[in-house]
Amino acid sequence: MPIAMRKVLVCIVVLWSLIANTQAQESLRMAGERGGSGGGIPTLNQHGMVSDNKAGRDSSVVDHGGIPHDVKMFRVDTKLATVIPIETDTAVFNFQNLHFTEGLNGEYNYLGNMGSPRQSRIFFNRKSDGQFIFTDALDFFLVTPAEYNFINTKSPWTNLSYYRAGNKINGEERIKAKFGVNANKRTGLGFDFDYLYGRGLYDHQSTAYANGSFFAYHHGERYSVNGLFSYNKLRLAENGGLQDDRYITNPEAMAEGKKTYRPADMPTNLQNTWNENFVRTALLAHDFKLGYYKARTDSLPDTVIVNYDFIPVSKVFHTLEASSNSRRFIDYENTKNYYANNYLPYDSIDATEYLRMRNTVGLTLIEGINKWIPFGASAYLSYDYRQFTMCDSIGGIGRDHMHTYKENNISLGGNLKRTLGQAFHFDATAKTVLAGTDLGAFNIEGNANLNFRLWKDTVNLRAEGYMKNSNPSFYYRRYHSQHYWWDNDLHKEFRTRLGGSLAIERWGTRLYAGVENIKNYTYLAGTPYMTDDYGSKPLSLSSITARQHPGNIQVVSSTLYQNFKLGVLHWDNELTAQYSSNEEVLPLPLLNVYSNLYLQFIYAKVLRIQLGADARYFSRYYAPDYAPALEQFFVQEGEHRVTVGGYPFINAYANFHLKQVRFYLMYYHVTQGVLDQTESFLAPHYPVNPRLFKLGFSWNFWD
Repeated sequence: MPIAMRKVLVCIVVLWSLIANTQAQESLRMAGERGGSGGGIPTLNQHGMVSDNKAGRDSSVVDHGGIPHDVKMFRVDTKLATVIPIETDTAVFNFQNLHFTEGLNGEYNYLGNMGSPRQSRIFFNRKSDGQFIFTDALDFFLVTPAEYNFINTKSPWTNLSYYRAGNKINGEERIKAKFGVNANKRTGLGFDFDYLYGRGLYDHQSTAYANGSFFAYHHGERYSVNGLFSYNKLRLAENGGLQDDRYITNPEAMAEGKKTYRPADMPTNLQNTWNENFVRTALLAHDFKLGYYKARTDSLPDTVIVNYDFIPVSKVFHTLEASSNSRRFIDYENTKNYYANNYLPYDSIDATEYLRMRNTVGLTLIEGINKWIPFGASAYLSYDYRQFTMCDSIGGIGRDHMHTYKENNISLGGNLKRTLGQAFHFDATAKTVLAGTDLGAFNIEGNANLNFRLWKDTVNLRAEGYMKNSNPSFYYRRYHSQHYWWDNDLHKEFRTRLGGSLAIERWGTRLYAGVENIKNYTYLAGTPYMTDDYGSKPLSLSSITARQHPGNIQVVSSTLYQNFKLGVLHWDNELTAQYSSNEEVLPLPLLNVYSNLYLQFIYAKVLRIQLGADARYFSRYYAPDYAPALEQFFVQEGEHRVTVGGYPFINAYANFHLKQVRFYLMYYHVTQGVLDQTESFLAPHYPVNPRLFKLGFSWNFWD
């Protein structure tokens, strides 16, 4: 019996045992409660836990054993020190896509292996370039301080999640642990551990990432403080893609008379080549509130108690954000027939370091203190110090060849925000650089949303936009390494965007449309490495540099989210159409589609089940290629450009939720070998993994 089939049978047996045990417990419980209140389909509370919702009992807070199960999460604004409540990460359905490097809806191009560099095909979903651009494509694993989820819980809470695919030789695994505990309702701490290991089905494609994070906070009546420290080590092997795409597209035409090849047998362009990154970040955000005390009288039998409530009016805040990153490109074989240039005699000096410290101080007038001023307001002053170290010459011994570049900025900013109320909210921010390297840069952005009833429907209107004049990241302006070397005099990049969305809850409809104009668009471009038909002689060598397009580029994009439901049958869809006015500089697929057809129901009143299949598709286009020595995607130039797309990826899955456990089974890439077209690439020369059995679970523990 095949190994994959044995795994499926084992999982079915375990699942059936859990269901049988649950049914037995339910029968015993009902036998012991005859004459009590009637049954009914249980509901899920905000944390994804099943609750019976009996009269006089809030099961979203207390379970049958009396242990509070109330877990809340929040993020911290790294500039304004504001605590932002968020939804707790306990998604019941579509949990099977949570561990996908290609994203929940498959909108990212990536290199095939779990955790490998990625880039969104949907332009409006791309994040702005960071200063340390080498880790931008690793955002599937890396979590910035602004995106970190702090925990506030009424009892010690632990979440363990595990994901696995393939075998011990070429499979991929990820294990995550998150813990939070509170000393009281105002003070808490916790930690995260995250380990990802993708061995890789294709030769020399492994990824090994590890993260450890620790957080603590105290939200006092007057003084509040939030602290976070995170350490990441990321090591990934680089294979440069397949020597010949026909191993995937036309295996019958290859040598040795084989009709199909195992992924491990397909020759790649690079071996013994690695990228190694160390990322260390820290955040301190604290504030002191100013206000007054207001008397409140509580009456009890024969007693009158006067309490005093503190009413905050304003707050003084300070945030400190620090990061220390280092990167090294390791090429043990010093592959001279892959790169057009070799500037350094050996790879040990192909390294760069980055240090940043940003201090922000400011004052906030708290929203809601006056009925005539229906918003909150903040003003702040920020000092940003950046330091970059990299090789400056090929001579010297040890660090004598290294040079440090320093940049400083002083910025002034402000924010207006309305979050209270149900109907109308807005958030507007303005910032300008008063002195320093980025003098003259500014950023104005904001969004607003309006909620109202229309007959029996709830309608949400949202508008957003920004105007940015920003200096390109340092490494676009200057970069020295073993294979790429440039010193550019670049202009500031000017961007304007306007967009809006309409959502109708009852119809399951949301429509977004937007347009962006970019002047002085900054990007990486060059000639991709390409071999002849036999994969032995290079037709072109890798030659890449930072570019800036002096004209204007317009991007128009529209996305329709439409969900249908008929009983237990669900069909969720996401369709994005986008247009770039200059495909040579900013290539984008015209269409990007995600569709999910599934059955959703409850078995034995406690087991929630989702059975279905989802598909991903995008139109063919000259997708950006990947540069191993830069850890970056770049625009293809020259006569050897290749396209990707036009191929549907379909996965079949079974997703379950049983009390405190979420788990799933999946058969990945079922379209492999079924369709005539076999161009299963998400990036040029990097095929996705073939058919594969995957599974994963997430388990919550209290106390």
